[in-house]
Amino acid sequence: MYAVNFANTLTGWLGRTLIQNVLYVINLVTFSTLALRDWFNKNKLFKSRSYSNTVAQIIFTGVDALPTITLLGLATGIIFTFRLVSISNTLGGAEDIINLLVTVICLSAAPFLAAIIIISRTGSAMVVDLGNMKLHGEIEGLENLGININDYLIAPRIISTAISQLAITVYFTVIALISGILISAYAISPDHIDLIMKISNAFTPYLMSIFVVKNLIFGYVIATVACYNGLRVRGSATEVPQRATAAIVQSLTFVFVIDSILTFVIFA
Repeated sequence: MYAVNFANTLTGWLGRTLIQNVLYVINLVTFSTLALRDWFNKNKLFKSRSYSNTVAQIIFTGVDALPTITLLGLATGIIFTFRLVSISNTLGGAEDIINLLVTVICLSAAPFLAAIIIISRTGSAMVVDLGNMKLHGEIEGLENLGININDYLIAPRIISTAISQLAITVYFTVIALISGILISAYAISPDHIDLIMKISNAFTPYLMSIFVVKNLIFGYVIATVACYNGLRVRGSATEVPQRATAAIVQSLTFVFVIDSILTFVIFA
């Protein structure tokens, strides 16, 4: 009897958890879809009232993160790219090392590390910003003035984060690859400099599309989770750090899951 009750309790908990997670994903998709719909309905190309917010968010998310991305890219180039190139003869030659660099650095490490930086910097900042606006009544004040917060606050953050994720990943990838290859060319063999052109030629349109789609999805998800959690702050200042922590954990979880699914789709 005890075993039966335990099994029922376990299956019930698993079922409730699964349903809650599915409903949460549906809420996120609905939330972001409505925000983007309102933005595209109200803003025409070259006549947007929200471009200033979008550009400001791109500067904060992308441009301000360049020093950190540069240091991390150089470290990745020294630790990973240089090491992979240095053992290229053991791995089987230039073609194998090119495939490894494209797979490990371009398609895996760069998007993931860039996403972690955006989550820690931009995602948490969005939650704190929107949460404090909610607590101080600024969101309600904007709505009373007839301002659509989807158009004015949410969609610009989602769009700019997706663009910034793609841009800083490209920058990170270039830094990580070139720095590691240049070091290997100086320390091991000048012939390794040819790997730069070979890698660019190996980056097919299919791999390029995977690279772009993955990064846009990462940025979209990070901003959506952050904005959603920020607006869920109700009536206490203690909710702001709690929501920020929840957004970071949820964003990391989504990035892991999405990366796993895309990796399986690409290499299955």
